[in-house]
Amino acid sequence: MGYLFAGLLIGPSGLRLVTDTEMIGRYAELGVILLLFTIGLEISFRELLTARRMLVLGGALQLLLTGGAVVAAALLLGLAPPVAVVFGMMIAISSTTIVMSALGERGETGSPHGRFLLSVLIFQDLAVVPFMLLLPLLAGEAPLALGGVPLKLLQGGVVLAAILISLRWGVPALLYQAARVRSSEVFLFSVVGICVLTVYVAGMLGLSFAFGAFLAGLLIADSEFRHEALTLVLPFRDIFAGLFFVSIGMLLEIDYLLANPLLVGGLTLGIIVVKALFGMLSARALGLSVRPVVIGGLSLAHVGEFSFVIATAASSLGVLSAGAYQLFLNAAVLSMAAAPFLIQLSRAIGDRLAAAVPQRGGEQEPSPLADHLVIIGYGLSGRKIARIARESGIAYTVIEANPETVRHELAAGEPILFGDAAHPGVLRSAGADRARALVCVISDPGAVERIVRAARAVNPELFIAVRVRYAGEVEKLRESGADEVIAEEFEALIELVARVLSVYMVPFNEIEGYVDRVRADGYAMFRSLRAPAGTGVDAKGRLYDLDIRTYRVASASPLAGLRLEESGLRDRYGATVLAVRREGGTITNPPGDQALLPGDVVVLIGSPSGLSGVGARFSGAEEKK
Repeated sequence: MGYLFAGLLIGPSGLRLVTDTEMIGRYAELGVILLLFTIGLEISFRELLTARRMLVLGGALQLLLTGGAVVAAALLLGLAPPVAVVFGMMIAISSTTIVMSALGERGETGSPHGRFLLSVLIFQDLAVVPFMLLLPLLAGEAPLALGGVPLKLLQGGVVLAAILISLRWGVPALLYQAARVRSSEVFLFSVVGICVLTVYVAGMLGLSFAFGAFLAGLLIADSEFRHEALTLVLPFRDIFAGLFFVSIGMLLEIDYLLANPLLVGGLTLGIIVVKALFGMLSARALGLSVRPVVIGGLSLAHVGEFSFVIATAASSLGVLSAGAYQLFLNAAVLSMAAAPFLIQLSRAIGDRLAAAVPQRGGEQEPSPLADHLVIIGYGLSGRKIARIARESGIAYTVIEANPETVRHELAAGEPILFGDAAHPGVLRSAGADRARALVCVISDPGAVERIVRAARAVNPELFIAVRVRYAGEVEKLRESGADEVIAEEFEALIELVARVLSVYMVPFNEIEGYVDRVRADGYAMFRSLRAPAGTGVDAKGRLYDLDIRTYRVASASPLAGLRLEESGLRDRYGATVLAVRREGGTITNPPGDQALLPGDVVVLIGSPSGLSGVGARFSGAEEKK
């Protein structure tokens, strides 16, 4: 919004520091071209194919429902059909920049509503291409014969296919040669050259420059040089976005807004209501639960960058009058100004509605399991946890919010159910009220906190483990009721330290000791805030400075055949044996003359630093060194 107001301030309606409207329009187009190039770099064709159902169905529903409603309303108000169609398309499109920036800041790009929004936005961006091809027909520059529209679309499809085929193999080859030079300047010039060439070819063939830039980004993103190109280009993304929005701000006529406040305000309100409503309907049609539906709908309730591209083109072709152009421009800017607030508000509204509306998962047959594991999320981490649970003989149930994943995994025999895990009814359907443990591995930080609170309310004795991205989220989730919170940021640091120490040939058992101490000290920073002064017990009665671990006695272990009093576990590691589990049962508080046999599972308690090397003793690895 700062960019828009800056443009308004320095433009013809403000201090008149810039008055050349033709130059302003060129700046706006350049901003769109550069902005769409960077957006294309972040998306690959493989990602588009992975989300093809949500991309096609969700994107088409949102575009057709929103655009159709606007066209119908415009016709009822007496607008000419070409003008009504243009307004329908302009209003149906949302801002990729605003939405993706908001999702990225919150780490929600992988959440259900994040995947839905990305799919819809990509479909909208791609739909601009055929619409731009149809604009001359709407302007009357070409006869609108019965076969004219399909012919124009076919022409555009052929042109697009020709560009893709010619560049699909040429781009990787060119970037490979540039990379061989080992010069970042040469590589950057090559990336920019590909963008300029694609934009030029697209313009020659009647496509928009902006789409050509987006296509160039997609082609580079599909090569093995994607990450290097992103590293070089992304620092300029904010500059490109700023250039575009400043240019749009300069095009505004404040006099028009002051002369027609009710008309502009009414159109702005209509944009927000219509887009939110049909965005929610589209998300619900894909089977998303209440919270993602609300967030998805409200996040789309504004006008996007491509809308200005269409408006400018339609105005230059004479489809939109000067008054209609300014009406749309003012309403569009106001809707974009409201977008950040609507996106922020959508979380609170989604949470309230999710708590009030019965979830579909609550109507499913309750899980008959007890003392089992509940897994929230069935992405890469969830699948690995489920596989390990199967191999370990641990019964489990999965809750997943993606209906496609649920349908596929149910057909494969996976114990999975669909629903919002933050809803108590869904948790009970998964047997969380009778489970021993719950692990949450989803990407939406806000949803994770709600799930933890709901799970703790459903089962106060449930062990809850959560994965988060940043260490700063640990304490908040512990206060919400999580027993263990594993921060990817912190664990990655620990693994990095271990790898560096190994390069310097530090002994493995010493590295293990360092890692355990770092991990204990690191998480103690968060736990100490909750522990009463002068005690080693946290608010839930756990000894946070001690670990309880289980180890299996391998056949090659030097402990096999020894009595506990001969094992040296207490003298050498400060570990106390709580129990020994074998096929015949569990021996609790075993005596000193209890022999350890291969295959026994031994339960130990001790400090993290003391237990750091005991694993090698049980596996026999210590003896092999």
